[in-house]
Amino acid sequence: METAPTSTEAARQVPDREDLKRRLAARLRVGTEALSDRATLDQLGLDSLLLAEMVADVETRYHVEFDMAVFAESLVPTLPLGAFLDLLGEGTSRGSSHADA
Repeated sequence: METAPTSTEAARQVPDREDLKRRLAARLRVGTEALSDRATLDQLGLDSLLLAEMVADVETRYHVEFDMAVFAESLVPTLPLGAFLDLLGEGTSRGSSHADA
């Protein structure tokens, strides 16, 4: 027997990778073509403030929360953009188990 999704589950969305790239490009004031998945966060000029703003944007837009202590451990200057986008996608596709607890 299926149960109806809760309002939290219904509101949760999985972001499209291209949407994430567009949002990041807008923050950096560059075209999406300038964002190579192999470029590191440092090479793209993503400092801690921009990263925090991007995460907050994704949380607001896609109705999720990230465990920032765990997420922050992965955010190193040498992290490729593709891996950063994967982290954002994984966090949102799993949803926020701790937010519902």
